[in-house]
Amino acid sequence: MDFCCKGSDVGVLSEIAKHFGARVFHCPLGFNHPKFAQQLTEILSTQNYTILHSHVEVYSGFPVWIAQHLDIPTISMFHNTQFPAQDRLTQFPVLRQLRSLYGFASIRYALKYSEFITASSQAILDSLPITKAQLEGRSCVWYGGVTIADLKGSNDKITFRNSFGWTNDTPIVLHVGRFAEQKNHVGLLKIFEQVRQQIPTAKLLMVGVGPLKPQIEAIASNHGLMGSVRFLGGRDDVPVLMSLCDVFLFPSLHEGFGLVAIEASAAGLPVVGSNNSGLQEAVSDGKTGLLHDVNDIEGMAKSVVHLLKDDDYAKSLADAGRDRVIQKFSIPSSANRLLEMYQEVLRKSQTNKTKA
Repeated sequence: MDFCCKGSDVGVLSEIAKHFGARVFHCPLGFNHPKFAQQLTEILSTQNYTILHSHVEVYSGFPVWIAQHLDIPTISMFHNTQFPAQDRLTQFPVLRQLRSLYGFASIRYALKYSEFITASSQAILDSLPITKAQLEGRSCVWYGGVTIADLKGSNDKITFRNSFGWTNDTPIVLHVGRFAEQKNHVGLLKIFEQVRQQIPTAKLLMVGVGPLKPQIEAIASNHGLMGSVRFLGGRDDVPVLMSLCDVFLFPSLHEGFGLVAIEASAAGLPVVGSNNSGLQEAVSDGKTGLLHDVNDIEGMAKSVVHLLKDDDYAKSLADAGRDRVIQKFSIPSSANRLLEMYQEVLRKSQTNKTKA
């Protein structure tokens, strides 16, 4: 398995992929589609790949079209129920509308001509503009696997808090997510403000990068929260961070699945989040976490406070969440499901060629 990255760079995970023996290609997909087509065609035609597993969502029709001409079966995967513009340029009104029209045509082309359709949750699969009859026999949900991190002891948690200059028993709320509108960082800060009203010593750690980070930092500063909020940027030790905190707070406006909530459960962290369709699959409400309407700022704040004050209740949710992840969302089980999907696609591809 090799990787082809369409963004401005190959991302922070590229070195991990290389470490495990994968090649990482950089094939930027901007306005210059002909150049992208040329680069991707060269990669696919010279490396003898048997499957193209595409994750580009709005742009998914284009690689499917390229793979078709090379007689390579394609799996198109979707990770979100909505596809908002991710950069400033495509957020301008005219370009946003053009992108929306492009996405409408592109996604439908991919859904029609891909050999297989998959999604990271049932909610995403149900949201796609295609009938169940058209998906029958050529689709499935593929839950990504997560690392089952070792749980940290009290000494590790104390050392972690002391590293920030905080006391041994400082309550820590954690959020992990890209600084984009979807992740609702404004709502996150509003919730944390209410938490601090009842637990003044509480701290909030925010992990992530993205275009809205300066704006969120400004809001935190204007509300006098900078003494209680730390912006940690991008991190490659998120499972460890999770195991050292007390509550995972995730009030996203929408989520395709919310894999990061699964990661929190794997690390023994109870989750408080918004009751959107994706998180309903990632979190078992009342058993592994507590979900609220996304606008219920007060309700989420009360749940965070409850978990910070009631160690036994927090532990019961955390333990149930970790057990659920071990059973359903471990990396070995996810890898086996992925391999089964690839084998099914290759089997069908060979059958179709034989019939032709």
